[in-house]
Amino acid sequence: MSTGLVDNWLNLDTFGAIYPFVGSEGFLTILGLIFWFGWHVWQHQKESAEFKGDIENINRQGGPGKVLDNEASREMKDSVGR
Repeated sequence: MSTGLVDNWLNLDTFGAIYPFVGSEGFLTILGLIFWFGWHVWQHQKESAEFKGDIENINRQGGPGKVLDNEASREMKDSVGR
C-alpha cells in the first residue's frame, strides 16, 4: 500500500522536503509581511479617525475640563443615590 510518492521509509536521508508547497516559503513570508504591514496601516487610520471623532465630541461638549466635571458630578449623584 502506498501513502504517496514514498514507497520505502527506510532511506529517510535520501528524501528531500515532503511537505506541501515546498519552495514557496519565501513568497509566503513576503506575502505575510505585506499583509501584516498593511493591517497596521489600516488599523492606524481607523483608530486615528475614531480618536479624531472623540476629540471633536469632547470639544463640542465644552472641552476636557467640562467633560470631566460632568462625569464627576454624575458619579457623585450615582454614589449618593445608593
